[in-house]
Amino acid sequence: MDWDRGTWLVAVGILMLAVAAVGGFVVFDSDYVHELQNDSAAFDASTEGHLHYANLSERGQEAVDRTIERGEYVVESEAETAPEFMYIDDGDGRYVVQRDGRAYEITTHREGPGMGLLWFPAMLLLLPLGMAGAACIVAGITLVAFDAYRRRTADRPPDEN
Repeated sequence: MDWDRGTWLVAVGILMLAVAAVGGFVVFDSDYVHELQNDSAAFDASTEGHLHYANLSERGQEAVDRTIERGEYVVESEAETAPEFMYIDDGDGRYVVQRDGRAYEITTHREGPGMGLLWFPAMLLLLPLGMAGAACIVAGITLVAFDAYRRRTADRPPDEN
């Protein structure tokens, strides 16, 4: 198959757009972190953020169990997070969970490579890459169309006028 300049430009443009899109997903991927801060906290059911283990959802109980076992428990998808906990990126959510007569202080937060200031250099690379890819696609389509038009008109005999 003979690829001309226009076809190559379209292929390179599609590749550049794909790299920019995949890079955006990787850069802004978040982790949801649970950390055990204290395994002998004071529990007060009337205080906000103090939760009974039995009242937690299944995902909440799993997060508490694994956090207590490991000291830290990380999930990589928002779908795996517990609805009772808030995962913020500019601080910690603080909870005291009473389980089997003991109270555990657990903090939650969201972290990832897209948090903080890393989004700025990523956008300096990914946004121009995506724009250049789109420009390559437009230029390639234009070249392919012009080349097809030129070939079609070159086969015609000249007008007699």
